[in-house]
Amino acid sequence: MNVLKMTFFACLFLLLDISVAHTVEKKTEEYSRIILADKPVAYWRFEEPVGKPIINHAKTAPLFNGTVNGVVEQHIDGASQKHFPLFTKLNYAAKIVEGKSFFRVKDSGKNLSLKFRKGDSITLEAWVNPQKGEKISGTRYIIGKGRFGRKGVATNNQNYCMRLSYSNNSTKLNFLFRSEGHPGEWHRWTSKSSIAYSDGWHHVAITYQFGKKGSLRGYIDGKRTKGKWDFAGDTNKGPVVDNDDVWIGSSQGGDPTSTFYGALDEVAIYRNALSIKQLRAHYQFRSAPLPAVNIAAIPQGKILVDIFENISDNRSWQRRSATLTDQFIKTSFAFVDIPRKYSDEGLRMNRSNPYLLRATGKVILPQGTRRILLRARNAAKLMMDGKQIVKTPFHDAYYGAHGKVFKVDTSLAPHIRPLHRGDNEKVITIEGDGKEHVFEFQMIVGGQRRREDFGETAVCIATPTGDFQIFGHSPKVLLTDEGWKKFAAEQHTELISINQQRRKAADTVGKKYWSKRHRLAKSLIEKMPPPNIPIVKKTTPVNNMIDKFIGKKLEDSQLKPAKLTSDGAFLRRVTLDIIGTVPTIQQIQTFQNDKKNGRRKRAIDRLLENPGWADHWVSYWQDVLAENPNIIKPTLNNTGPFRFWIHESLLDNKPFDRFATELIMMRGSKYFGGPAGFAIASQNDAPMAAKAHVVSKAFLGLEMKCARCHDAPFRDFMQKDLFSLAAMLRKAPQEVPKTSTVPGGETATSSLVIEITLKPGEIIYPEWAFSKLIKKGQEKSLLRRPKDTREQAAALITSPLNKRFAKLIVNRMWKRAMGQGIAEPVDDWEDPTVSHPELLNSLARELVLHNYDLKHIARLIFNSHAYQRVSVGKEILKEGEPYLFAAPIKRRMTAEQFVDSIFLIAEKPFDAGQITLDSDGAMKIGIGFNLGEPTRAWQFASLANERDRPSLALPFAQPFVSSLETFGWRSTRQDPLTIREEATTALQPAVVANSLISRRITRLSDDNAFTTLAMKEQPLSQLIEETFLRLLCRKPSLSERNLFGKLLKEGYQTRIIKNRSTPVKAKRLPREVVAWTNHLSKEANQIKIDLQKAVEKGDRPTNQLNANWRERMEDTIWALMNSPEFIFLP
Repeated sequence: MNVLKMTFFACLFLLLDISVAHTVEKKTEEYSRIILADKPVAYWRFEEPVGKPIINHAKTAPLFNGTVNGVVEQHIDGASQKHFPLFTKLNYAAKIVEGKSFFRVKDSGKNLSLKFRKGDSITLEAWVNPQKGEKISGTRYIIGKGRFGRKGVATNNQNYCMRLSYSNNSTKLNFLFRSEGHPGEWHRWTSKSSIAYSDGWHHVAITYQFGKKGSLRGYIDGKRTKGKWDFAGDTNKGPVVDNDDVWIGSSQGGDPTSTFYGALDEVAIYRNALSIKQLRAHYQFRSAPLPAVNIAAIPQGKILVDIFENISDNRSWQRRSATLTDQFIKTSFAFVDIPRKYSDEGLRMNRSNPYLLRATGKVILPQGTRRILLRARNAAKLMMDGKQIVKTPFHDAYYGAHGKVFKVDTSLAPHIRPLHRGDNEKVITIEGDGKEHVFEFQMIVGGQRRREDFGETAVCIATPTGDFQIFGHSPKVLLTDEGWKKFAAEQHTELISINQQRRKAADTVGKKYWSKRHRLAKSLIEKMPPPNIPIVKKTTPVNNMIDKFIGKKLEDSQLKPAKLTSDGAFLRRVTLDIIGTVPTIQQIQTFQNDKKNGRRKRAIDRLLENPGWADHWVSYWQDVLAENPNIIKPTLNNTGPFRFWIHESLLDNKPFDRFATELIMMRGSKYFGGPAGFAIASQNDAPMAAKAHVVSKAFLGLEMKCARCHDAPFRDFMQKDLFSLAAMLRKAPQEVPKTSTVPGGETATSSLVIEITLKPGEIIYPEWAFSKLIKKGQEKSLLRRPKDTREQAAALITSPLNKRFAKLIVNRMWKRAMGQGIAEPVDDWEDPTVSHPELLNSLARELVLHNYDLKHIARLIFNSHAYQRVSVGKEILKEGEPYLFAAPIKRRMTAEQFVDSIFLIAEKPFDAGQITLDSDGAMKIGIGFNLGEPTRAWQFASLANERDRPSLALPFAQPFVSSLETFGWRSTRQDPLTIREEATTALQPAVVANSLISRRITRLSDDNAFTTLAMKEQPLSQLIEETFLRLLCRKPSLSERNLFGKLLKEGYQTRIIKNRSTPVKAKRLPREVVAWTNHLSKEANQIKIDLQKAVEKGDRPTNQLNANWRERMEDTIWALMNSPEFIFLP
């Protein structure tokens, strides 16, 4: 019985298996049935098992079967029914594994099916799944006939071929043939549309009638794509015709640079030009649905935002895949930006471009008729309870310069903020029921190699005649100029904090490595004998060990230390030195109200925790590291905007050995604020030689500028030393370019003091040339990738065994705080003058023992008596002689300190606009940058564009740049610099006295804090006192009180206009209507000229104060701001 049962079930399973196989085969034939109905002359399906020949399924079979050459993976997954309903889950394909691999199909010779002559039409068709490799570029063959380099066959016998042209981010369809005749010509056509890498399967086809111009058609995924004949143009000639083979997946003898990189399937050749209707029938696509949102899990009163990456870049809502990579919570459906993506080492990373944003939440739709306004930078749609109610189109891809200047339209609402250039909008009317509904907003961000900008993306709601407000759960925000500006500023401030939290959470691998490394550094230093701290007299003032080293030298030289500064002067100096601005009135009051001993120490601690610490130091490292972004079309030595990584590192108080290592490793985002931006040196034929110069000067005090072109005549460097380090950074041998030598050769240099030991074209290999600092091999315990020469260089530079690194960094900090370095010059230690070598060693040791914490060193310096003394003029310094620091050197405010301070004092926003000429986001990544809207001076950049057109001016930002440059700030930083030009010029007092930005502070406009102060009910003496505190951080003397009292007394009681009207709003200016894309239009120039006039006119004075008295109050502010006491640190 059991035997019978077993036999029965075995037969049943066999029948079922046959039935399933028959069903699968039937389903599989659906695609091939359509193909065969269109009568190809050759059709390969790649269903064969591994190692088997590929079968031709066309009627020409058994001709044109193909053999496998090289290493090919067969029977891999092809296009499946999940996305392509014409296929099944069991559809198979082939993948080229190694470079010299392909399928070979012999031409029979007598059969003419694969031979095409003038007048013949051809269709080449295939399914492709291209992949991206590190060194994959050029054009890769899908299928071609001829050009294989076989003996006895003409070399350039390309009958025809279809290829993919690989670039950085995508591939383009490509058709190539050689025309008949002697000599024939190459004719190449390339599509405009592209296919993203690793984006799954795509259908491609080309149709053409040989000898008929204008007949070529290219198709990607069932859609016709435009293209151009980019080599030799279209032609009426026919192609080369011979009996050579057809290869699938490679050409040119299997040259790896011509071999397809990825997978292929369903390759076919036709002897006619298939119609667009036929080719569309070959491609059916089913979009992948997004995973459902768990509405119940969304916190009450919040909006859940999902980020999906790896979506198709085809300007379509159809998705092949979508990977959920990020989630966060918001309170509204409005976006100016989103939180950054960080690596497991806390570095900014790029999201896929494009990506999909989905925001979902339950929001009450108010009762009655409502208008819904959707604004978005790219394609967006809004769903209510699962049903789409409104959408906007894809971003206009035009990036020329002749676009239109659109008129400002404010007709939608009484006080609406006009649509930002580059955004689209759509309004619908809906009946509200006063109930809660599920709203889902989706937007495709970026795409087509454009920045992932949001513009002013928002969902807003309004009554039929009322003002729009942002839709969601956040407090009421009107879509007016004032409302949106305030909202955007708050969003950017909030994102700084959110991003900091995200970096900390993401930094798992980095934190573990650096904790281990700092333990190792500490153990190494602790084994070394500590420095001997000198003993000083009891009369010598000592706050910490710094004062003992300084005091001892002063005693030995019979010099007396200067007296301590006053509390007010101390607070002003230390605040400028730590956070880069004068203290606010609140900071002054906090300090004054602290009556206990040690209040200076507590003030220092508070300031070191202030985020202004990061802002103040960014500009310093921008100079030292030659951060040099250009907002439009990079020129010589422009970098990426790695300023944002500098700021984030300082904000996180990143250990400085880690800071230097991350910079040297140059990883993360290249164009959006990561240290990889440091790697860029546009139009430089040896960019890593430029970077070697920067890092050696910044972190080792090696000035190797001369070594770029020849051996340094006055320093112990050879040109090879620089190029050896460049090769380490390049992670490959470095060729010496022709530009890195002195023109004229030996004849031209025979009379000079320089020597040239490298020749142009010479190859220099990665090698550590600075064994006097640290020997090669001492860095091995620090390496995670031992063969990575760039990591070797970073480890050698920052190793605790390289004592130069720590000493150089603490000396830089000392110079910035004290006005003079312990070792001078601070960035060139070929033969430095050192005043206190033991102190320098001690501070360097402190840096390493405290995990390279810059704030620890800053706290030591600022708490020292030496720092807190009354300063003296720098005329006391004598060149070549060490300075013993009886007093700090008096310093003038830096350019950034001046600008940041005056706007902080008046509590006015910069209102400089975005630092970009690409405000509509039309330019491709790396060509146009948007550096954002500055809130601190370090965020400005060069506005130069090498085109003398008013339409390309940024009139609201230009006054800041001009004033900053007057005080030594560099708008371009092609080379590293530590000490800026400090000479006093006639322009500097002119800027303080009468520049456009100074007038914005001294003029009492409605948004000026001095206006608010002047309208406050208080005695005149109190007004004068607070004015002094704000500007000079001290109370006025009796004579000053009398002087300004006399000036302001008349009319003080009647200064405020009775029955005054509300503040007059300035007329709205068309600030967002001109970009690169329309700057050649006639209107653009005039708009920018008019804007420039408005800037020169300045802020409107308040109508709340009597004009006569207001002008005298403005004179008071002007006088104090123009006093030497304001511009110089005490």
